Order: sequence, then structure tokens, then C-alpha cells
Amino acid sequence: MYKRLLIWRYFTHKRVSIIAVLAVMLLVMTVVVVLSIMSGLLEEIRDRNHHWSGDIIITRDSLVGFAYYEELMARIGQLDTVELATPVIRTFGLVNNNQSTQIYGLRLEEFCRVTKFADTLKVAQDVPSFQVPYYENRPDSAELARRGCIVGVMDNLAHDYSGLRTNSGLSWDLTVFALNSKGAVTGSDIGQSQRFWFVNASTTNLVDIDAAVFYVDFELLQHLCLMDGFDGRPPRINEIRIGLKPHANSVRALVEIHTLLKQFVGDYHEQVSGNLLEDLRAATWKEFRRAMIAPVEKERSLMTLVFGMIGILAVFIIFAIFYMIVTEKIRDLGIIKSVGAGNGAVAGIFLGFGALVGLIGASIGALLGSLLVIYSNQIEDVLYLWFKFRLWPPDLYAIAKIPDQIEPVFVLGIVAAAVAASVAGAVFPALRAARLNIVDTLRVE
Repeated sequence: MYKRLLIWRYFTHKRVSIIAVLAVMLLVMTVVVVLSIMSGLLEEIRDRNHHWSGDIIITRDSLVGFAYYEELMARIGQLDTVELATPVIRTFGLVNNNQSTQIYGLRLEEFCRVTKFADTLKVAQDVPSFQVPYYENRPDSAELARRGCIVGVMDNLAHDYSGLRTNSGLSWDLTVFALNSKGAVTGSDIGQSQRFWFVNASTTNLVDIDAAVFYVDFELLQHLCLMDGFDGRPPRINEIRIGLKPHANSVRALVEIHTLLKQFVGDYHEQVSGNLLEDLRAATWKEFRRAMIAPVEKERSLMTLVFGMIGILAVFIIFAIFYMIVTEKIRDLGIIKSVGAGNGAVAGIFLGFGALVGLIGASIGALLGSLLVIYSNQIEDVLYLWFKFRLWPPDLYAIAKIPDQIEPVFVLGIVAAAVAASVAGAVFPALRAARLNIVDTLRVE
């Protein structure tokens, strides 16, 4: 009983203990805020890249693309782990002849089954389509049936299509420069142009995708890029996106696809345009989007290391404070020992004191840190409203808003680590107090 009373008395009557509590509180608050946001950022970037990419991607780096994709997809579709494969055309072009953009040609229904692209669309549709809806003052003919496009937009434009309007309404002239199977520019000197009409907007919250991208009909873009076999050679594409069956093992599936791909290249390398298959590669969505994911992983690891070092510093702060308290309370300790308290009891007083400091400081820090994370976007909005200052530039962090989710288990782990660090900082002063000689302590002036 007396130990608890002494612990509480030392805590409430020593102003220096407030410094220890503040040190633990600030450390825990900072760790909770930074690591929660970094972990949330990493998980969100992983999820969004996965949802947009599919499970496994077959591609080559050249915009020339590769041939015999229908035959390759037929073989892939026979694998037990594969649900569906769909072709993708990926190229670059000009919007209204003055702004560069990425253009993707999709078989939209298949692409939405392989990926979660449908979840990014802003205009609700039971069956996503590139069919152009009727617009007043726009010619309506069968020729326009597949001339719809989906526009990538950031969250701040997702509900305001006025930012997408042109002089012609919700339509754009897209121009691409076609490459033949040998990599030479072909077709018109001014590029292949086509007008596309708005049918939907997509927000993946991946800035490199949403910033400047148009999704159009696969066959139409294949024709514009002159990849449809215009020169008597087999039609070409740039990617195959593959969706795996639920609960399929992605590692096993990738190994099977690697084996299949190697055999397929061997079977077709002597065919016309077979040389375009030689550098095909299959990759998981993590490898395919590694350039976006790896920097965040490294940043989180670096932050963890930095805060680990700060945690060690906090241990030394606790040690210094407790050592000072022991030195100041030597006479009190002598009195406690003289009435029968053992070395273990004396050490327990200071270890309990350290645990109390750590628990109170860590609890307050965890609460404040959690609140800062939960309301981080609102705080940023206020700062921007008052000072025109953005804590979280979307173009820098690749997603549109600050991750504001808290993992209770993660926070409890930080609190436990902070309490353990506080107790560790109190160990040496506690041992020194326990080893004090009664006579020597009572002689202190």
C-alpha cells in the first residue's frame, strides 16, 4: 500500500515528472500521427494500384506492343487460377492538338471484371459502356456508337464536369501518332485524330493516372494507332491484364504464367512479328506499379528507424529525470528502508513511477495523435482556408487526401512500447535506490 502512495506522491508533487510525461506524450503523439498516416498511405496506394491494375499484367516496355495476343489469352484462360484476361492498348496523344495525355483502349466490360475500374466511375451505370448518350446539338448516328470516352479526373473535379468542358461541349479531339511493327511512325504526318464524347469520369485517386488520361474503346483505338493489322501483319496490343479467381495463389499463378509465356514465345518466335514477343514479361500488380509503391515503402521504413532512435532518446530522458529524483530523495529512501522496506520494494517504487509516467504520457499522446489523424483532412482544409497552405499536396503523395484511419491494435502497440521504454529508463535509478546503504542515506544533509 505504501508503495502506491509514494508512487502517486512523487508523481503529483515533483514538477519534473511533468517533463517526463510531456516527453512521452509528444513522442507517442508524433509516432501515432506519422506512422499511422504513412501506413495508411502505403495501404491505400497498394489497394488503389491493385484495383486499377488487376492481379497479373503481361506487357513489354515498347509502345509498338506485341502480336498474337488472342492466342496467348486463350492459353492463359485455360489455367485453373485465372478468371479472365483482357487486352489493353496504351499510348500517348494530344488533346485538341495542344495538351499531352495518356490514352487507354479497353474492352470496358472485360476490364471492369478483371479490375475494380467500375468502382472508380462517377456516373452510375449497371453495365459500363463506351456507348455515347444523346446530347442536344450533337449528330446522333451509328457511326458514333463507340466514340465515347471516360476521363480521368481528380476528386476536386469528380462532381464538377464544367472543368472538363471545351468549346464543343463535353467532347475532345484526340490525336495519336501510330507506330508500325518495326517502331517507325506511320500513317498521317499530323497523326490520327478522332473526336470522342464524354460518357463518364473515373477517379482512381492515383495522380499519375487521373491527372491526364482518357479511356476509349479498344477496337477504335487499335484502329487509330494502326495496330489492327493494316500492314498485313498480325494485330498488336500493349498489355494483357489478368484477373485471378478468388483465393487463387498469386505466386503459383505467376509461375504458371511465366512457364506458359516462355513456351508461347518459343512456339511463335518464327512467325511474322514473332520477334515482338521476345521481351514480354509477366508481373504481379506490385511489380507492375513498383515505381509508385516503392518510395512510400522506403519512406515508412525510414520513419520507423528515425522514431526508433527518438524512442531511445526518450529512454535517456526518463533515466536522467529519475536519476535526479533518486539523488534528491536519498534521505526519504533511508527512512523507508529503516522501517523495514527491502531492496525490491524500493526498486519497485521507482519502476512503478516509471510505468505510471509512461502510461499517462502514452495514453494522452495516443489520444491526441489519434484525433489529429482522424481529423487531419479537416485540419488541412482549415489551414488552407486561413493560410493557403497545403500539408498534403496530392501531386506529391499520389493520392488525393490524407489517410485518416486509425488501427487500434497499432496504437496500443505504440502505447505498450512507450510504457516499456519508460520502465527501461527507470531501471538503473531504481537499482541505485535499492542498493543505497541505510546509514549513508540518513547522514545526507
